[in-house]
Amino acid sequence: MGVLALFQERIKLLTFDCYGTLIDWRTGIRVYLKDLLIKKGATISLDEFYDHWYKVKLKIMAGSFHLYKDVLQQSLKQALKDYNLKVETEDGEDFGETMKTWEPFAESKSVLKLLSKHYALGTISNCQNDIIKHAVKKLGNPFTYIITAEDARSYKPNARPFQLILEKAKVKSSEVFHTAQSQDVDLPRSKPMGIRTAWINRHNLTLDSGTPIPDYEFTNLNPLLELLKC
Repeated sequence: MGVLALFQERIKLLTFDCYGTLIDWRTGIRVYLKDLLIKKGATISLDEFYDHWYKVKLKIMAGSFHLYKDVLQQSLKQALKDYNLKVETEDGEDFGETMKTWEPFAESKSVLKLLSKHYALGTISNCQNDIIKHAVKKLGNPFTYIITAEDARSYKPNARPFQLILEKAKVKSSEVFHTAQSQDVDLPRSKPMGIRTAWINRHNLTLDSGTPIPDYEFTNLNPLLELLKC
């Protein structure tokens, strides 16, 4: 039996980050923030505000648990304050709701469909249940296991979301293959847990110093089909 056959034999579960990996998270976020900055009459660049808001969001997620809609609203208001932009009570109330309209990447649905013929699939998402159900439907309902931060009461890179899917699927970390785009919340947890990981680097980013090196790096999901022989 060859190395690849052994590799496949040990895999019992394929897990995926959802937003940014399967669903076009970055485009959706940037459209929302661009419209907001225009409404506020802000002169700051979209890229600068996006990067700052994202860092604020990560900091809030690392604290006491709040549902993702609340995290989005809190982080948005704080970012606006940091740039001395006027903050209204209703700012960010619809942030989470807009996620329901975001679309999958072009290859996401077809790749998941093919993979699901050979493996059990799961998703581990820093989201909440009433939001992710819309993404799951758009992806063709391919998942046997769906774990959100709401279920785990914590956000990646905390270990709990990963531990929860291992418990539900009754598998060991060595029997899981994880695919994700985030070097902030996925790679820092999946790799130290011994989960083989593919990094979907759609925007040709450089891996940050200190970030665990993924086992594989691809620009989209299609190479998974060859790797996993589907």
